[in-house]
Amino acid sequence: MQNTTRNPLSRLDLDDFPATWSRHDLDRITDDDLLASASELLTIPHEESADSFTLHAPLELMARAQLLPSVSPHRRRSARQRIAQIAATWMSTGTTTGTADDAPVGQPIRALVEALRDGDVETVDRAFVSLCAIRNQEEIVGDLADIVLPHLGGAAHGSIFLELLPRFRPAGTNGALMGRTLLRDLAEHPASRLSWFDEPRTAPLRHGSLTERLLAPRAERKPASHFVQPTMSLIEDTGLAHRTLADVTHGMSIERARRELLAIAAMSMLQDDPANAPYGWTHCLTLPQAALAIADRSTDPQRAVDIAATYVLGYRATQSSTPIDPNWQPDPPAAADIEAITALDPSTAASAAWHATAEQRGLIVQQLIDHAAPHRDAHLAKYTLACLDAGSNDPTAPHLYLAAAAYLAAWWRHHDQSEGTTP
Repeated sequence: MQNTTRNPLSRLDLDDFPATWSRHDLDRITDDDLLASASELLTIPHEESADSFTLHAPLELMARAQLLPSVSPHRRRSARQRIAQIAATWMSTGTTTGTADDAPVGQPIRALVEALRDGDVETVDRAFVSLCAIRNQEEIVGDLADIVLPHLGGAAHGSIFLELLPRFRPAGTNGALMGRTLLRDLAEHPASRLSWFDEPRTAPLRHGSLTERLLAPRAERKPASHFVQPTMSLIEDTGLAHRTLADVTHGMSIERARRELLAIAAMSMLQDDPANAPYGWTHCLTLPQAALAIADRSTDPQRAVDIAATYVLGYRATQSSTPIDPNWQPDPPAAADIEAITALDPSTAASAAWHATAEQRGLIVQQLIDHAAPHRDAHLAKYTLACLDAGSNDPTAPHLYLAAAAYLAAWWRHHDQSEGTTP
């Protein structure tokens, strides 16, 4: 078993968090030590099957780590405490298993692939730990890209893990080991994967671009739940993915796919059903963005394009209540307090961000980071970072992604106020 007694975050009491934070003098530890300590605890999987928290926690930690250096001084303590709370929650829920104590596995990639196919959770864990011992984080992305891209296990979040991993480098810890929980969950669901793109693409090009196909698609029925796996399995099993995507994604470049798919995802946040803002429309962007981010690390980038398009199709076909207008833009707000953008109603916040000047955008970005970094919701942190990344990668549409991030931030502010909850 891994000895975590010297880890400063292992002694935090969630029921008396402010007092134990102060008692252990955690304001004095550096950001690097804070992140390394949190990461160390998250490398220890739970004996129980993964749940939403344990699957998202490593991603949430890495996203918050990216936001933390940009947080305003008056919000830094709250942002740092939120990171510590992730680790404390990890240790207080479920039963941790410890390290894989068996001898290192020879040919760990081969052993990992075979064990995943067989659903052998413990061998997967041993093989992955052995792999992490001999490969750096950048190399791990290339080792796992083909494995995780089509897999719907782990809530299909394997690509997000690999996208964020190379950017997470606190000293003294191997962040890749936080993937143990993800890999174990993949082994528990070996048949849960996308495969429609393995079928022949013999149909001639019909009509409409990829964007046009995604404006108002409709699934034949509703999935059993809005979780990723049942949603994407429905889209595949009913043939909708192949019928809608096979002829238009074939041969499409990663860059074009990124431009079209992420724009549709952001427009879904801005134009479609606001009830799906916190989870449906966040995943509609973060999942395809991650798949495309690691596409060039896979042996088949075409597959990554197909998978990214499937995610957008899945959410649009099952959660949309209105068609997307690709030429839409919000009217400029009559009056909006840019310095309190998250306090505006979501539509006004989005409009203000969309029409902001270059100088105003910097102020808005700072507010969004200051709101997301300490906020309790993991998806808000991940989505804010994803929108900032998307805006940086597409200089023709920074207003679109800034508006989408502002919409979600304001949605959460109003939700928290109506529920009387603490962000």
